[in-house]
Amino acid sequence: MRKHFFLILFLINFVAFSQEKNLRFEDYIYESNIKTVLLYPLLGEAHDAARTLNPPVLSLQNSKNLWLEFDDLNANYEQYHVKILHCTYDWKQSVLSEIEYMPEYNDLIINDYQVSRTTKVPYYHYKIEIPKVLLSGNYLLVAWRGRRKEDIIFSKRFMVYEPQVGAFGTVRQAQAPSKYKTHQQVDFEVNYGGYRLMSPRDELKIIIRQNFRWDKTVRNLKAFSVNEGMSKLEFRFFDDENVFPAGNEFRFFDTRSTNYNGQYIAKTKRGKEDEMWVTPQNNRSETTYIESNDFDGNYVVDNREGSDGSVDADYIYMTFGLKTHELEDANEKVYVNGSFNDWRLDKTNEMLYDNNFGGYTATIRLKQGVYNYDFTTQKPNKTTDEVYFEGDFGETENSYEIFIYHRPVTARAEKLVGYHTIYFNKRR
Repeated sequence: MRKHFFLILFLINFVAFSQEKNLRFEDYIYESNIKTVLLYPLLGEAHDAARTLNPPVLSLQNSKNLWLEFDDLNANYEQYHVKILHCTYDWKQSVLSEIEYMPEYNDLIINDYQVSRTTKVPYYHYKIEIPKVLLSGNYLLVAWRGRRKEDIIFSKRFMVYEPQVGAFGTVRQAQAPSKYKTHQQVDFEVNYGGYRLMSPRDELKIIIRQNFRWDKTVRNLKAFSVNEGMSKLEFRFFDDENVFPAGNEFRFFDTRSTNYNGQYIAKTKRGKEDEMWVTPQNNRSETTYIESNDFDGNYVVDNREGSDGSVDADYIYMTFGLKTHELEDANEKVYVNGSFNDWRLDKTNEMLYDNNFGGYTATIRLKQGVYNYDFTTQKPNKTTDEVYFEGDFGETENSYEIFIYHRPVTARAEKLVGYHTIYFNKRR
């Protein structure tokens, strides 16, 4: 009876937490002073700048944990708390109580913090190791200030899988002649072995994600064929269900030093707060494909003059410039975009046309490091177009993840029973 009482009490508090605060079940920063929110599995050295390139996806059996880091530019100590919420496969609030998926009390206080060192922009850097959850699936990490749970500062998604179902596949240029030069096709099969499924074609929910982006997914794929004897599902299609626009290699720049200009930095102005200008860019949609290495749109924080970019890297005003004509539709907008902005198009990364420059410009405050980015247009109906300035090239190197979800008959939420990553022409 007592257990049921606490379960009911939790559900009441949980609904209040998620609804009263207008919580968004996505990667989102609610305050402008909160910067560089990073969530990743620590698979290498703690001070390796590349550690944050690993997506927040972890096996339930993995001995490693996820780590959360972020900066507060208010430069005053605050006590921050973290809570973990369980989600459905389509990122909605699940009905599970936290006692079902959390091994301990679900209110984590962030006690690990440092003050930035010798930076012109002072900030507090916070870090916490995220405890393991008990169940596989989708999760939302929510951080808030002090005891005010309504004072949410950011939310961040992560996934935990259990390797019950195997997936194997390949990525190639699309087979349809009209899309061969511009799109890529993901062909794969799922081997469910001894995992119990009543109707394999219908029970598994498949999601494919390109370049670790939730705005670049293919969902609701149904198997082309089922081989029950070999416990295998084949996903091969003829109507482009498994096809993605290939895009282009991402543009990049290097701000790891303010003593000299890194790659694709045209100018640096030292002052009370440093400023940098990214080398002016041009429209690439009508050029030929050029092979180059990138981070698939991500970034790393680093400082060449320091020993730990987490606290040595400064915040710099970065000015981007795109040399092009002004778009004919005055209501169509242009953005500089990337993982640094959670792929979100808002006032922070919107570009405005500058007649003196002869193109679009935007200034964004970013922490020192190496950044990938591209230019995106948004139409009045909110549809986006990354092809207009970047182009689509079937040879582009991209990463693809396959997520396999299943909800057993007696379960109240989906499990993430399989996860697999495929690379197209990656030199790894």
